[in-house]
Amino acid sequence: MRTQADMAWMIERRPSMANTASDGFQALVLRARKAMPDWLRRGLRIARNSFVAGAASPALPEELVANCRLCASRAQLVRALPHGGRVAEIGTDTGAFAQLILATAAPSRLDIVDLDFSRFPAALRADPRVVVHQGRSADILEGFEPASFDWIYIDADHAYASVRRDAAAAASKVKPGGYLVFNDFAHVDPYFGTYGVHRAATEFALDHGWPLAWLAYEPSALYDVALRKPDEAA
Repeated sequence: MRTQADMAWMIERRPSMANTASDGFQALVLRARKAMPDWLRRGLRIARNSFVAGAASPALPEELVANCRLCASRAQLVRALPHGGRVAEIGTDTGAFAQLILATAAPSRLDIVDLDFSRFPAALRADPRVVVHQGRSADILEGFEPASFDWIYIDADHAYASVRRDAAAAASKVKPGGYLVFNDFAHVDPYFGTYGVHRAATEFALDHGWPLAWLAYEPSALYDVALRKPDEAA
């Protein structure tokens, strides 16, 4: 028979228990999607997005784009971003981009956040610079200490609401003068998947006054964009 103390503990724990169950379900869905053949994933995207229209992004004022530079690829973007500091990658899948960050930017610490690490290499997990965090990206970002990252790379769920949550949670964790980088800065991909990244990143730049510092070219038009946190920002 449960005591009043037991019941109080369960009530207190219920939100976190529900979050854990939700994380587990989302991880299962993500793993199932990863296991699908490419043709099936693309077909499901087209079917789903035939009924979904992405909202337009707002215009940007000249002062937020005046000093934005173009580079040839996201690999070149990593070369241009700060080296040797602390970096976070939000969403990693196979860890391929994490390996590029480690090899190119040589961070002293790379925090990697994802719901599912089933395809993440054991050798990469064993790298002493790598710290793995499994769970919902916005929740984990909230737990990091303020102004602790030289740059944060957001590449998790590309839905508008998800990108907004991740950006809002990451903003205070970036050092003044540091960068918030958005992968797939676009409305749609070449296989007709609707993204919310373009709108969410543009709104973030407007709301917070972070100028666009870098745009990384990508042949499929799934660009990366790096926003620079103002030096005087808290």
